[in-house]
Amino acid sequence: GLLLFGIGGGVMLLPKKSFSENENRMLATLRIPTFTDIINGSFSLDVGDVYRDHLPLRNIFTAAKTCCELALMKGENNGILFCRDGYLLQKGEYDSLYTARNNLDFFSELIEMCRQSGTPCVTAFAPRGIDVMVDKLPPMYRGDQGKIWEIAYNSGIDHIDLKPALLNSSRNGRYVWYRTDHHWTTKGAFVAYTALAEELDYVPYDETHFTVTCVSDEFYGSTYSTGGGVAFRSDIVELYRYDGDDEYTVFIPESGESHRGFYFTEELYGKDKYSVFLGGNYSELSVSGTGDTKRERLLLIKDSYANALVPFLALHFDLELIDLRYFEGGKEQLAGRMENVDRVLILYGIDTVATTRLY
Repeated sequence: GLLLFGIGGGVMLLPKKSFSENENRMLATLRIPTFTDIINGSFSLDVGDVYRDHLPLRNIFTAAKTCCELALMKGENNGILFCRDGYLLQKGEYDSLYTARNNLDFFSELIEMCRQSGTPCVTAFAPRGIDVMVDKLPPMYRGDQGKIWEIAYNSGIDHIDLKPALLNSSRNGRYVWYRTDHHWTTKGAFVAYTALAEELDYVPYDETHFTVTCVSDEFYGSTYSTGGGVAFRSDIVELYRYDGDDEYTVFIPESGESHRGFYFTEELYGKDKYSVFLGGNYSELSVSGTGDTKRERLLLIKDSYANALVPFLALHFDLELIDLRYFEGGKEQLAGRMENVDRVLILYGIDTVATTRLY
């Protein structure tokens, strides 16, 4: 009785947060039910979600459960694999690939729209940690993570495969993927920048052109949170700085605000330190350089993987960025954007293609 009423009372009486910084998501809130909500059971489900999200000491209980899983010699928790050298990698298996097929069909439409407008278009897919850090996987793991790539290859879309370059860099001991997050590191983004150079018709700068600066050594990302809040090593966040990179202008149409430079260093004081790149995700952004020299404009249709890539691409292009996960415009608006730029790059993580509706 003490356990049940104590926890129940704690959920109801303690202050409630609307956002979980640790899990990087909005938490459930209890709404006033209608008669229909009570009859069809949806109100009961809502109550269950509220108790789940606002359980007292929830993070401690979650971490304790993860430790119990590890003590039982289990190699995963909540879809996250516990791998060598402290890597927490998300399993690359999906219940359904219906979303992926529809997203790829939509990309084909976008490519055709570019062809009709006469704008060169390049498509690339960022791999997942499980595709790149294969040397860190548990010895007995035999997941079916290649299915999504088969569908991408069979879609008829001529795309750049970034996986080999990142895989080769990883095998050479380079820090190209975060241990506790699903993104590539800044070094991984530099590898992708080099791999995209030929198709986008620019000469990439050598790595010696940049000054690598560590701005945080206490980054715990999304796979850390999903896996239960247990990690054996933290990540470091590095910036590849170059002369004049703080003079670029990042304009956010949603708020009408402009920011000097690519890096929002105030984000380093929160949990999601990857948001230091461009300040996070927006439906639209524009990046423009300094000076009167006219440069090519690149429309980058992207997800968060491109955020760490933008400072490199900005060396060669002025950029218009659109994230289809939040963009509310239609195909006509996209077609208009394509006609007003010199090139288009579609860059999405293959996991985003498999799990998030973009069409």
